[in-house]
Amino acid sequence: MGLDVSIGFVADLRANDPEGAEEFDEYFSFLGLLLKEAGLPQHEEPIDCEVWGAQMFGYSGLHYLRRIAAHLDARLPLPQPGDDNSSDDPLLAAYFDHVLGKKSGLVQRLLKRHPRFARSFDHLIVHSDAEGFYLPQDFPHVLFADDKKLPGGMLGSAPRLLAELERLASMLGVPESLHSQSDELWEAADSQGEGDARWERYGIESYTCVVLREACRKSMATGSAIVFS
Repeated sequence: MGLDVSIGFVADLRANDPEGAEEFDEYFSFLGLLLKEAGLPQHEEPIDCEVWGAQMFGYSGLHYLRRIAAHLDARLPLPQPGDDNSSDDPLLAAYFDHVLGKKSGLVQRLLKRHPRFARSFDHLIVHSDAEGFYLPQDFPHVLFADDKKLPGGMLGSAPRLLAELERLASMLGVPESLHSQSDELWEAADSQGEGDARWERYGIESYTCVVLREACRKSMATGSAIVFS
């Protein structure tokens, strides 16, 4: 079991699960209201497009990459490859506190020289790790909503997420040729902390980055939302 990342999710539902499609139609209707309130163009989810999907490294793999992003955003050295405690990283928690406007003594202690985050990884970090959407539309800030009306309660931009991922891929030295089904990528994720290349040692971080990068590109090519489920 793990986090599924999908493109063409609604198109697939329409073909195979009409009742499920109706539920998601309601979500996208609400998205329209959210975009209108933010002064953004409407999103028309295609009903016939390429269907693509991949599974993340369990539910924890996303936090491995977010942890790296939080350190980079705070202009701190790259930490060691992540482990099972990545989701509890204090700097990652401090990033969330900063986004929510919480005054945290932890932030001050960790970032004595740089007491503020640059907030350059919001679309990666400020999003549900279990459900929700990214739209193939460029908008600077993550949009917040009632999670009873919008799964996850946060809406991200696929182009903005892609830019964040490309920055992380460059730092980790992730080869452009890697894709979600690359054997060497799976091997690196299964041998976290080992390998000659940096991206291999940060195997789970690299795997997460590549899967999300591919999802963003598919989303922008098809006009379909990225769906976390």
